[in-house]
Amino acid sequence: MPLTFGSFNLPTFDPESDGPPDRMLSRIQTLAVLAEDLGFDSVWLAEHHFQPHGGILSAPDVLLAALAAKTRRIRLGLGVVQIPYHHPLSVAERVATLDQVSGGRLDLGIGRAFLKCEYDGFGIPMEESRARFAENSEILLQALRGESFAHEGRFFRFPELRVEPRCLQRPHPPVWVAAATTPETFTWAGEKGHHLMIAPLLSPDLASLSEKVGLYFAARERAGLDPAAGKVLMNVHVHVDDTFEAAFDTAAPHVMRYVAETRAAGASTIAAFKRDGVPRDFTHYPALGMRWGGFTPEDAAGKGTIVVGAPDDCVVKLADLIDNLHVTTVAATFDFGQPMEAVTRSMRLFADKVIPQLTGEETA
Repeated sequence: MPLTFGSFNLPTFDPESDGPPDRMLSRIQTLAVLAEDLGFDSVWLAEHHFQPHGGILSAPDVLLAALAAKTRRIRLGLGVVQIPYHHPLSVAERVATLDQVSGGRLDLGIGRAFLKCEYDGFGIPMEESRARFAENSEILLQALRGESFAHEGRFFRFPELRVEPRCLQRPHPPVWVAAATTPETFTWAGEKGHHLMIAPLLSPDLASLSEKVGLYFAARERAGLDPAAGKVLMNVHVHVDDTFEAAFDTAAPHVMRYVAETRAAGASTIAAFKRDGVPRDFTHYPALGMRWGGFTPEDAAGKGTIVVGAPDDCVVKLADLIDNLHVTTVAATFDFGQPMEAVTRSMRLFADKVIPQLTGEETA
């Protein structure tokens, strides 16, 4: 299966340092257009709410609609729709509309979500997370097929209906499932025949992440699905410069700020878990929260959970991750707060000097 490359956006946002929201949203669009110009295969927008960590992308489908008008070739990824928060029929309508206006360039990522402040904001108990994810995803995918159906379940019931418009891609856009630490999610994605989205930075260690990716492929095989047809998208923070020292010196303070915002987003969740007990569906998350406390850029760069350095350094680290995690798409977060010129330079070096070596297309 050919290796593809994308740009992944999950920004932290602080108006005091980042300026007004329109500046950040314009920056994301500018970098997405650059990604297409540089030959990247996809651009992905995350979804978060109510906090600096990703919260500016509270409506990624709206921004993707704008990008659909500004691009012609690059695939547009929802990475991911946190479907426990939303009515699945509404999600289906928006996904199908995006698929139509983008000319069939949409990829659909779905996830269970894991931040208590978001669950509380939408008035949804975290104890219902997995049940809502299962029911909502069933409704969503059935609706996207464009056929009439009725549903009666625990959270939703409605008479026979059909969602309009229908998707341009048939039966619907490719579906990717975000999986971080919970083994059941990896298994579920495989059983359902969906593709997989992973992020080494969110995993306790690469060895355990590799084992869970193995669960995904084993589940596909048990379900009678071709394991080789399963795709794995890996999101990893990347910064490329002429030397390792230059890349690390630029990236390190911004990685630390990014991790601090990520840690803050999860702090209230961990505190609530300690006070009230850990919901059954989130037993693996306290260990993840504790791990953030000892994070250093040096350690992350050494392990490869972030990729920084000269082009050759990045090739070595990425090749190892690709091999061990069976990666088919590298979706790099290039922008995690660095100056704009440093981000664009990193993307150009990646396109010119990293991708050709990883795909075997480097010319003498």
